[in-house]
Amino acid sequence: MSHLSARMAGQNGYKNVVVYAAGIKTWQKAAGTASAQSVVAPSGQDGTIDITVFEKILARNPDSIQLIDVRDKDEYDAGHFKPAVNIPTDDLEKTIKTLSDEKSIVFVCNTGAKSGEAYYMLEDLRPDLKKVYYLDAETEYKKDGTFKIKKPK
Repeated sequence: MSHLSARMAGQNGYKNVVVYAAGIKTWQKAAGTASAQSVVAPSGQDGTIDITVFEKILARNPDSIQLIDVRDKDEYDAGHFKPAVNIPTDDLEKTIKTLSDEKSIVFVCNTGAKSGEAYYMLEDLRPDLKKVYYLDAETEYKKDGTFKIKKPK
């Protein structure tokens, strides 16, 4: 990335920007197999991960991210993404020091509200963690690990 591009990205509030100079096919390949690094929703809302990219990561390389379900235990037990660990938002502050920046962190819930809360909590309490995102979507979980994700209304 040129110095001008990097400076412009910084002025627009983007962090950890990655430029795929080789084109869209290279980006698509990386998005399907790489971590969630630097992927924001088309709305440009800070911290959100694009739904399509998130689904590709789950399908192709779920171990490339730390997936944290911040819903209450009973909601999690009723159905969740298979690779997700459960840390309810009420317990997150107690465990926040144990989170690592080794992999991108993606918070999920049913609507994006609790996962957004978790994202902003980490932004305030652990600014050293730079690869943190949340899924801003309406998500239905099934006990068998299947799910449906829709853009929020």
